[in-house]
Amino acid sequence: MSISGSVGVGGRNHYSDVKTVQQLLQRNGFPQLRDDGRMGPKTIEAIKRYQSRFMSRPDGVIDIHGKTWSSLMRGSVSGNASVRPAVPPVNNPLSGPLVVCAGQVTFDAEGDDSSSSRYFSRHIHWPEKMESGVTIGRGYDLGSRSEASVSSQLQAAGVPVNQATMIARGAGLKGDLARRFVLNNQNSIGTISHQQQINLFEAIYPTYVQRAQTNYNNYTDGQPGKVGWEHLHPAIRDIMVDFVYQGWTKGPRPMMAGMTNDFDTLIHYIENTPAMREGEAGRRRANYLRKNR
Repeated sequence: MSISGSVGVGGRNHYSDVKTVQQLLQRNGFPQLRDDGRMGPKTIEAIKRYQSRFMSRPDGVIDIHGKTWSSLMRGSVSGNASVRPAVPPVNNPLSGPLVVCAGQVTFDAEGDDSSSSRYFSRHIHWPEKMESGVTIGRGYDLGSRSEASVSSQLQAAGVPVNQATMIARGAGLKGDLARRFVLNNQNSIGTISHQQQINLFEAIYPTYVQRAQTNYNNYTDGQPGKVGWEHLHPAIRDIMVDFVYQGWTKGPRPMMAGMTNDFDTLIHYIENTPAMREGEAGRRRANYLRKNR
């Protein structure tokens, strides 16, 4: 039994080679894997899970005469043929970068990094709002996204394909369905790394900046005293974006509160609007404005 080229992530993936690898994986602890000769997420996931038995960083590719191929052919790892259960990725839960290039006030407000906290953001969670979906990282909500787009964006952020595939299965779920998905899958999916969380946030944040600018221009059009978006103080723009990130897009008041570029006016609006004030302990918008005026 042999293969003519590499199989897996970035491999040549010839039909007969993929089929051979699938059959070997079946014999090495993955009996449910289909030997259909097609390279897909389940086969890549099986390769990485198999590699995790002897590699600290599984790469998902099997090279001719490589370590993974040799191990599969021997039918054991270090002389032990027993199947070890997959260990959920941990990715340094106690330390790592928490600074982003833009939108720091939003990033900080969308979760924390204490693994024992209900707001721990590097595993899937549900924000406990019926309109919310399964969420990963600092506010990446899967509720209105497709499975394909979620998987693609997570992988682009550096999340391993098998883990991205597992997370993406929660796409489109909201409310109680999202809550149940998190309850049933949080432990097996594990955590994403600090850098992956940053990459994901920085990939989606520009979209919210654009939405905020569009909302601002629409809701403040023709209003006396309006300052152009590009001339707003950067800290005030940050808060305008944060409003949109949290979903304050249905009316003009949030945008109008910042349109004169006056810190005191915006702070007063935040601290004296009941719905805004309710979440201020977590988002700390007024404090951010006071520090950066």
